[in-house]
Amino acid sequence: MFFVRVFIIILALLSSGWVSAKDQVPYATQINDLVRYLRVTPNIATSGALTRDGIQELVKHSFQTVIDLRSESEGTPSEKKAVEAVGITYINIPVTSEGINESQLATFKQALEQAAPPVLIHCATGNRAGAMWTAYRLNEGVAPEIAFREGRAAGMNAGMEEKVRKSWCGETREGC
Repeated sequence: MFFVRVFIIILALLSSGWVSAKDQVPYATQINDLVRYLRVTPNIATSGALTRDGIQELVKHSFQTVIDLRSESEGTPSEKKAVEAVGITYINIPVTSEGINESQLATFKQALEQAAPPVLIHCATGNRAGAMWTAYRLNEGVAPEIAFREGRAAGMNAGMEEKVRKSWCGETREGC
């Protein structure tokens, strides 16, 4: 009887670990078909453009939500169709090379709060995804050096970084 109880407890612990693990994004070493893929939190990742193989990679790893930061002229209607066809929620928040404004960030925050994990945030190259992640983290009170390091790792380039600094740090924030 003791062994049966131990077995049931172990089984319960293993299954509860499995349930939470399925909500987590894989590490970059586990991903093959996504450009500039980066795991930024246990349930959020960033990347560049999605291909048909990339979408299948998302399915393979149980992603539930895609937040696309590209504009309509970059192919968002066809991606929306392809992503939704495999059962993944698709959200589009168009961001241009001009930077990220308060409205876009507010929409992004709301999308993240309502999104079922795991979540992929992407654009064409990772530049806007990294910039949005940086703006989000700064807005959440993360130290600027950490937020900018994470954004650069996700693909944010120097030009976009300067725009994020100008928009979100202003002249009053120290160390930004």
